[in-house]
Amino acid sequence: DEVRKGWNAKTSDIYVCHGVTEALQILFAAVLSVGDKVLAPGPHYPPYMAYPQMYGAETIEYKLQPQNGWKIDLDDIESKMDDSVRLLVLINPNNPCGSVTGEQEIKQLLSIAKKWPNCMIVADEIYDGLDFTGTQRSVASLSHDVPVIALNGVSKVYYAPGWRIGYMAIHDPMERLLDVRDGIERMLRSRLCASTPAQLGYLAGLESDRSWMEEYSARVMRQRDVCVQRISQIEGLEVQSSGGAFYMFVRLLDKKWSENDKQFVLDLLNEEHVLVVHGSGFSPNLGKGHFRIVYLPEVDVLNEAFDRIEAFLLRHRHH
Repeated sequence: DEVRKGWNAKTSDIYVCHGVTEALQILFAAVLSVGDKVLAPGPHYPPYMAYPQMYGAETIEYKLQPQNGWKIDLDDIESKMDDSVRLLVLINPNNPCGSVTGEQEIKQLLSIAKKWPNCMIVADEIYDGLDFTGTQRSVASLSHDVPVIALNGVSKVYYAPGWRIGYMAIHDPMERLLDVRDGIERMLRSRLCASTPAQLGYLAGLESDRSWMEEYSARVMRQRDVCVQRISQIEGLEVQSSGGAFYMFVRLLDKKWSENDKQFVLDLLNEEHVLVVHGSGFSPNLGKGHFRIVYLPEVDVLNEAFDRIEAFLLRHRHH
């Protein structure tokens, strides 16, 4: 599958894991030590903040641009790079924002990483089959020198959450990661193997016809468009349309909630039985005042949810 994305991946470059989350745990354990840094987008998938601490490292957040489609802020990345940054993370498409990073931005990211020989790029591309912009590219396919660890799995593009099967693929054109490979292999051997039935299921998906994905993607895009339209009509909410994945990161404009997005989520669940995720859970600073929605439900379910969110906001505004 990685060869199809444009680089000469070999069987020996692929390590099968219990999903991307285990791949991250293994990678962090193999690479990080006390004083190291992980540079990851804010907001981001929470394990990027939680796991590095287990190895004495810390995660530094680089900014996304909320008023510019949540694009990566390359200047902010450059200003935060130093010799202690071992892993530079790109989640593409992004969770929770749904933004897509295109070829030119990826090349700029690679040129930044190239200046720091201790650094490798973690390319979390588990949503790559859900790119509505046509601009998403494999980072490994564009790198001729910087090491790239590509992460992918079955749960998102194949709509099979809970199978816990994925992989990391090591693209190391200058052969700088021999010790990292050794560490990864030792840890993977110690936990035996990923689930065999799940591996066989994923293999069947990889080898079979994928034309069904186009129909699914078209449906997901229609649901995305419904969400953008509904949010634009609700006072107190604002959103940038997403270019990929199946998430939107919605901004809360009412002061009561913009200062406490977690309370918004809890009260909305208790009063209206609508479940969303608080933005500060994805970054205490850069995610605050937002909430994440998943737009996979059918259109009538989405409309009902927005009716309830609108009623909730209206009711609390008048109290």
